[in-house]
Amino acid sequence: MTDPALKQACRLFLSRPPAPPVAETMTRLAAHPAARDAVDEYGAGGAVATLEQVTAVRLGKPAGRFFIKGVTAQLCVLQAYADARGCRNVAIHPMGHMDMDEAGALERAAGLNAIRLGRHRPLSLDALQAVTEPLAAVVVELPLRRAGFLLPPLDELRAISTWCRGRAIPLHFDGARLWEAAAGYGVAEAELAALADSVYVAYYKGLGGLGGALVAGSEAFIAALAPWKSRYGGNLVTAWPYAISALDGLDRLAPRMGEFVERARALAAALVAVPQVRVHPARPHTNAFQLWLPGRPDVLAAQHRQMAEAGEWWLFDGFAEAPLDGWTMVEVQIGPGSDDWTVEQAADAIRRFVAGA
Repeated sequence: MTDPALKQACRLFLSRPPAPPVAETMTRLAAHPAARDAVDEYGAGGAVATLEQVTAVRLGKPAGRFFIKGVTAQLCVLQAYADARGCRNVAIHPMGHMDMDEAGALERAAGLNAIRLGRHRPLSLDALQAVTEPLAAVVVELPLRRAGFLLPPLDELRAISTWCRGRAIPLHFDGARLWEAAAGYGVAEAELAALADSVYVAYYKGLGGLGGALVAGSEAFIAALAPWKSRYGGNLVTAWPYAISALDGLDRLAPRMGEFVERARALAAALVAVPQVRVHPARPHTNAFQLWLPGRPDVLAAQHRQMAEAGEWWLFDGFAEAPLDGWTMVEVQIGPGSDDWTVEQAADAIRRFVAGA
């Protein structure tokens, strides 16, 4: 687990810096134009309505609905598709967030049947073509975080979209990091979103919002999510702090995603030459990638704590087992914290860490 106090005491952050003080955040949000909007009531009106409109336009979709939590948003999406199609089968990737991080919600809370396709690479057209059962929807996570923030080749994704549409099977993008994925592909967000029938996006990851998510799609489909949002307890009495922080992130950080992708690729290129480090993938698909380091997670975590106690670098938020015996996996996610260091400074800090300095 991350030690917040120790992290806060550091000066440089490889990935995600600590959240600024509450007062600083409140002051920034109070200065945002959306702070002059009316207070929303259960998600209707105010900054929430503004956010829904702005995001839907950015994604090139007719409508959008705000959710306080991505898990809720996507369960509602899949329930709506299952109802409309009279089918409980949903195609997902076994390394996707839905399968690895939601305590079995897809099956145990929603009563859906997961058809798991793929292993360590993103979902492929070949895997879909081999499915013989009816499908309520196909879900593609962009990027596939647990596999190394991987994206399927854009031509492959287009082929999956064509395959789904040719069979009238809804395609849904689990796009918590869609902003980063579009920058990784080098395409506009709307061009990427156009391949799917519905798209989920998050506001608190790369955009640094307080929380919250949105599903975009056709007007009829977004309307169909309303009862499911109520059934899953997704309606806060008011959500304006989340909405204003999301609009702030769209203004400040979304335009910088291409810059963060290029910085991640430059850092990865510098680390490929370090013998003790394995970079996965060697050329990051987005602004994030994995490093595999020799040693046990607990040993490296203790070593990292010693390094952080010097008050300079906070490199990694967590240490996990890597697929290779005797190796540990850490994640690197490049964002605005990288404004405070150069690629060579960060690469040198990682070299010193793996050398045990």
